[in-house]
Amino acid sequence: MRKIMSFLILIALSANPVFAGAPVPGDKAPNFSLSSLAGEKFVLDALKGKVVLVGMFHICVPCMNQAMEFNKVREKIKSDKLVVLGINTNGDSREAVEDYLKGFPQAVKFPYLLDPEMSLHKTYIQRDMPTILIIDSEGILKARSSAVGADQLIPYLEKLM
Repeated sequence: MRKIMSFLILIALSANPVFAGAPVPGDKAPNFSLSSLAGEKFVLDALKGKVVLVGMFHICVPCMNQAMEFNKVREKIKSDKLVVLGINTNGDSREAVEDYLKGFPQAVKFPYLLDPEMSLHKTYIQRDMPTILIIDSEGILKARSSAVGADQLIPYLEKLM
């Protein structure tokens, strides 16, 4: 039993450095520059002055569900002080992402970006599917979470704006 416990502790300790260096709330959000499916370029640093809600997504059901929660946020908060972005961080092809989005119960109401180099996944050390980031108007990462409902996001975002 002791050998098993020692082995499990060793695995846990060796896994922690993999996530060291991941941006955490309070850090300046690392910049990114990506293009949407529509061809529009988004640069995080250019969005200063706005609150930015980012969904780091793959092609999966939990990510689709989170995107539908983002739609609810976008419907409730129409302010141009909020930017909502979905980003495919898995490096999937444009065609694969477009096919995936066609299967959603409703169209996304926010720009959906592609990250063919998986730069965001690497920079932000994505662990969860989906990963939600909230960046304040000064470019500071305020929150990082796995899936979260619109009912929790809306009041938090409204306080930041």
